[in-house]
Amino acid sequence: MPTFMSMLRNAQSLVYASVLLMLGLLAFEVVRTLQHEYRSEVAVILSASDRTVQKLGARTTEVFDRVNQATLLVKYLTDRESLPPLVSLRDAGVISNELVQFMYVADGQGFVFDTTAGLSAANVADEDFFKLHRRDAGLDVSIAPVWTNPVNGAPGIPVTRRLGAGSAFEGLVTATVNPAALSVAYAKSEAQGTAVGVLGADGIFRSRSVDGKLSFGERSDPLRVMQRAAEVRKTGLPFPSPIDGVLRFVSAVKVDKYPLYAVVAVDATNALAAYRHTRQQVLRWATGVAAGILLFGGIVLAQVKKLDASRRRTRQAEAAFRATLEGSLDAVAILAARRDAAGVLSDLTVTDCNSFAASLVQLEREQVLGKRLLELAPSMATFLRRFEQVIQTQKTLQAQVPATEPHLVGRWLHHQIVPLEDGVALITRDVTERRLAEQALDAAARCDALTQLSNRRHFEEILAMARARALRSGEAMALMYIDLDGFKNVNDTMGHAAGDAVLIEVARRLKQTVRDTDAVCRLGGDEFVVLAERAGTAQDVSDMCTRLVIALKAPHVIAGRLAAATSSIGAAIFRASETPEALCQRADAAMYRAKTSGKSKYVLADVVPEHASAL
Repeated sequence: MPTFMSMLRNAQSLVYASVLLMLGLLAFEVVRTLQHEYRSEVAVILSASDRTVQKLGARTTEVFDRVNQATLLVKYLTDRESLPPLVSLRDAGVISNELVQFMYVADGQGFVFDTTAGLSAANVADEDFFKLHRRDAGLDVSIAPVWTNPVNGAPGIPVTRRLGAGSAFEGLVTATVNPAALSVAYAKSEAQGTAVGVLGADGIFRSRSVDGKLSFGERSDPLRVMQRAAEVRKTGLPFPSPIDGVLRFVSAVKVDKYPLYAVVAVDATNALAAYRHTRQQVLRWATGVAAGILLFGGIVLAQVKKLDASRRRTRQAEAAFRATLEGSLDAVAILAARRDAAGVLSDLTVTDCNSFAASLVQLEREQVLGKRLLELAPSMATFLRRFEQVIQTQKTLQAQVPATEPHLVGRWLHHQIVPLEDGVALITRDVTERRLAEQALDAAARCDALTQLSNRRHFEEILAMARARALRSGEAMALMYIDLDGFKNVNDTMGHAAGDAVLIEVARRLKQTVRDTDAVCRLGGDEFVVLAERAGTAQDVSDMCTRLVIALKAPHVIAGRLAAATSSIGAAIFRASETPEALCQRADAAMYRAKTSGKSKYVLADVVPEHASAL
């Protein structure tokens, strides 16, 4: 007898098979419907474009027949030497103003001797169509690519007829046809993006219109165009245009009697808009039906698998949660809120944690579960307010603090408090190494690598703090700008290694000369500063400058050679009303005066001359 579980498995298989069968039938019907709709829509498009291309071919033949008749009449009258002025023929309506922009007659040398527009006295012997007729006695009429009137810049299609009997070449008559007369009228009546044009057998368009915009001169292989028109009818698929890359349905016919092709290329994107709308409707309908099938199957399967899936999910969730906790490199503890009678948060209970969290309080995981947080880590009492804030706002909070537990002193801990339902998850990470690395990097950023003195950045921070202290205490503060005399000569004559050695020695002498509480900094190059807090009187500052000048005056011994680099010092005593920048500017200006007035001396800003001395 089949068991309940085997029956359950059979039922599940039947539901799966039924759902797949219905979805397969639905997919087959959707594909069949869409294919039929596409073929029907393409048939309509091609039928319309075929009618248009036939009309365009007939119109092209009609245009060139009428123009050809006009040129034939001119040839007839020219052969009988009875040609009246072309203007009179135009005025009499023999030459169509609608089709012919202008007409002219040129002799065998190419000189224009009669015209309906301002080309008299012009010479067309260099034009390709003139050379072609002069060279080919068998060529009666030709339709050249679009030519631009040099007088008014108007484009036209030259229709040229050879003059003269037999092989004699006596010139030609040319009528220029407006390119717009061939395609613009048809393009305006077509769908947006449709290209309507007349292509020569030489592969050059005489006229091409897209959305009312006329162009000419584009190139396309007419045999390839005819081949693609046939392929479109066979496959129903559009081709990318070699001119603008747009996907188009192509229709083309050979124009009767002339080496021309009528071409209509419909923009597939615009032409298939109705099909795309139909496709969207069909797909929406199919999606709804498929959703219904899936919903039905899902409901049945859900009932069949509900109990087993629930048990499996529970086991998986527990296993995943435990693996996540134990696999984390952070200490993770799940804490439930404990509140007093007034509803105030008084403590939290550890409901779960990983082994790393237990190790922070020097216990095993089993010993921690169920215990109060403040019993395990009394220092966390300072975090109760933050725990309550997270619970109330449901927003995560982070804090980085030094550890206060005796076995963790000296360590830095990063706490992330994540809100839970009336509780929090406390995620703790030891960031001591990162903190120390950041401090080391910060210290390096404030230290001059060569002299190990504070650099300009650190000097600006020291000056700002010293100014604040001076304002509070009212005690004098002095700033001394120090620039080495002749340092460039040391670099130039002894090399940069010797220059670096001098700078290191200068730094040593400065530190040795000033008080331990004074700050010595290197601003860059051979510029140093000394910042003295509680500097005393102007005389005290002057005495300090004297000691500095003397300390730096002694020559330096570099690799057995003497290098001289004395100092020019500018000193300024801080005024309560000035900014750090102003103090620096006064000290710098005083240093400049010391350097320009003899070097190896100091100048005390705003005290001249009794506190200016050379040593």
